Amino acid sequence: MNKIQKYEKVMINLYWVFIVLLFSALFFKQELYTNANVYFSKKNYLTVFIVSIVVLNIVKILFVNNINLYSDKAFDVFRSMEVFLTSVFLLPFSDGIEYLSLVLPLFFISIRKGKKLTYLLLGFSAVIKIANIFVLYGIQEPFDASKVVFSLFRIFCIYILLLCIFSISAKIYSENLKNEQENDRLIDELGEKYEQLASAKDEIKNQYETLKETNFKLEDTNKRLTSSIAEFYTLQQVSEAIGSILDINELLNFVNDVIIGVMGVNFSSILLFDQKKNRLKVQFTNITNKEELAILADNVNCELLLDILQNEKPLIENMVDPDKYDFIQTRQIGSFMCVPLSLKSRKFGLTLIEHRNNNTFNTENLRLLTTLGKQVSMAIENAELYANLQEMATVDGLTGVYNRVYFHEKFEAEFKMAEEKGYNLSLVILDIDFFKIFNDTYGHLFGDVVLKEVAQTVKNNLRGTDTIARFGGEEFVLILPRTSIQQAHEKVEFLRTKIAGNVIKDNLISASVTASFGIACYPETSSNQVGLIRDADNALYKAKENGRNCIMISQKIG
Repeated sequence: MNKIQKYEKVMINLYWVFIVLLFSALFFKQELYTNANVYFSKKNYLTVFIVSIVVLNIVKILFVNNINLYSDKAFDVFRSMEVFLTSVFLLPFSDGIEYLSLVLPLFFISIRKGKKLTYLLLGFSAVIKIANIFVLYGIQEPFDASKVVFSLFRIFCIYILLLCIFSISAKIYSENLKNEQENDRLIDELGEKYEQLASAKDEIKNQYETLKETNFKLEDTNKRLTSSIAEFYTLQQVSEAIGSILDINELLNFVNDVIIGVMGVNFSSILLFDQKKNRLKVQFTNITNKEELAILADNVNCELLLDILQNEKPLIENMVDPDKYDFIQTRQIGSFMCVPLSLKSRKFGLTLIEHRNNNTFNTENLRLLTTLGKQVSMAIENAELYANLQEMATVDGLTGVYNRVYFHEKFEAEFKMAEEKGYNLSLVILDIDFFKIFNDTYGHLFGDVVLKEVAQTVKNNLRGTDTIARFGGEEFVLILPRTSIQQAHEKVEFLRTKIAGNVIKDNLISASVTASFGIACYPETSSNQVGLIRDADNALYKAKENGRNCIMISQKIG
């Protein structure tokens, strides 16, 4: 209705313009004379019409400005009055004024109400106009039929044109009506939805007071639940890692990453305690700056951190004074938390997490990190147990060097690498001379001592990349990567001299032993893996045949 009222105001303004034009007509053309003997005063007609239109506009203004008064019925009445006044009072004019005044209300009716009322009022106007023609020319003498016919034809054409115009506008009304009906349907649907939402809103509002008190409890519970979920997830991750990652370095690296992700800290470091050296060392950290890492490594054995480890008392510091803690120099740390990694049986080290902001950590963080520390401690213990089992499976129990099973795995990997990289790989087999005589003379216990001493003497004089394994009985085998036959000979000669010059003592028994050595080298003496072992073994037999306590080299290829 607001939209129609706006249009109505436009119509009022147009009628005021129209009234002004009619007033102008009164000044320039006082009256219209017909050919009949009766005179019609144009001034009177215009005056009555103008007064009527002014009164009608004033009434319309009152209705339009009051939303309670204005309605579709009022619209129909105003349009009908406009057409009636135009048809009755402007009919004496033949200069087109009456048609212009008809177009405005009828067009407005057609786009608002459609064809029915438009055609009715248009027909009414046509009847009045035709009647006026017959009245006008009927009183003239002599009667001129040609003028009547011409006037009727002219009226017919004009009204046909008006009919076409209003038919088009009525069609526009029809389309608009369809759109309005569709809009009304959508509005009804939205209204239903709105009512449902309003109903739901009322229901929620009724329950609000009850829920308000419950909400505070839920918020507190939610915070604790969120913390518990984060804790559960972290512990689950670590527990899964404990079950699947048995390498201690890989495990600690994973745990350190989990701590950084869950706790949201800037730095996290795992410090392990070396029981032999009685010192802490940085095992894993996400600190990448070399200078900062060096400062941390040099200061982790401060009194504060060692006291946390020994007394197993975690520490939260939320207002860090950088001058007080040497291990955080240059890193601008605002808060840190340190938790011991320990079990009843052993102290493993510390977890140190740091944040650049102050007041970052609370008791919930401490509880989570402490629980996590227990998990990590169990993980370290499990990893060490696994390492011990691995060592028992690959290390000879008597001599402490690798056993034959490990030798074959290692030798296969080293030979494959030598083939791919194209470097020399030397293999040495040594045998303790007259070992059976030592057993028979001094007993098997002293024989075991001899085996251990010889194995440790060789092991202690090898490089980190070299491997020694017990091949069987009193035989040992050495894998020397990136070593030519000449380099191997020099190394073995040094070992032979060491073994021969070593006096082995056990209680009251002391004795010296010697060893024989056979050397082969890929690709200098042997072309494949099996041939390398065979050639070294053959060289060892030659050393025994040549008086023992000597070194024999396999013959070079080609």
